[in-house]
Amino acid sequence: MTTGERPGTRPAVRRRVRAGRLGAGTLAALTLVGGAVFGLAAPASAHNYVIAATPASNSTLTELPKTFAITTNDRLLDIGDTDSGFAFRIVGPDGRYFENGCVDVEGPTMSTAAALGKSGKYQAEWQIISADGHTVSDSYDFTWKAPAGFSPATGTTKPPTCATAGNGSTAAASTTGTESGTSASTTSDALWIGAGGLVVVAAVVAVLLLVRRRPAPAADADED
Repeated sequence: MTTGERPGTRPAVRRRVRAGRLGAGTLAALTLVGGAVFGLAAPASAHNYVIAATPASNSTLTELPKTFAITTNDRLLDIGDTDSGFAFRIVGPDGRYFENGCVDVEGPTMSTAAALGKSGKYQAEWQIISADGHTVSDSYDFTWKAPAGFSPATGTTKPPTCATAGNGSTAAASTTGTESGTSASTTSDALWIGAGGLVVVAAVVAVLLLVRRRPAPAADADED
């Protein structure tokens, strides 16, 4: 033993070093777990986004389709199958509205009957209730070139209201209600949550094993 060194000093230092390493390892493991869980939960809480539209953004339409529609990446949240909170407006170059105010929500798609006036630049304005219950809205432009013999619609000066009872409400919907479409996304969300739970359990087991397998402080030969 070195002169002036108190007995048990070096073993105590070693125990503190081991404890510090164990604490750092545990903190790193918990950090990884937190990142994994939040990363897994992100897909279940993201807002819907458009993956297809008719007419497409910045496209030129030369033939009137049966319906105008937007399709998102996930199911839409329809409150009691009333289409409440959904809207699809078509605004012409003269500022008139060319829609009947009614929409149809089916799974990830919202559609409305198509009607257009004279040729020109139009704007499509839409609003949906995302699968996570949040209202999402946006707009895009497209150009209409009417074919020969086309009879243009007159449009309206104000956004029309759907004549069908229970449809056409453009007010923002609440975040509770029934979900439209299939249960595929609900199953997907459950799988994400289950995977996150498994990650947590595995991390807890790993930390417990790490603590259990920590070697006992070795006796310091210098103490002799």
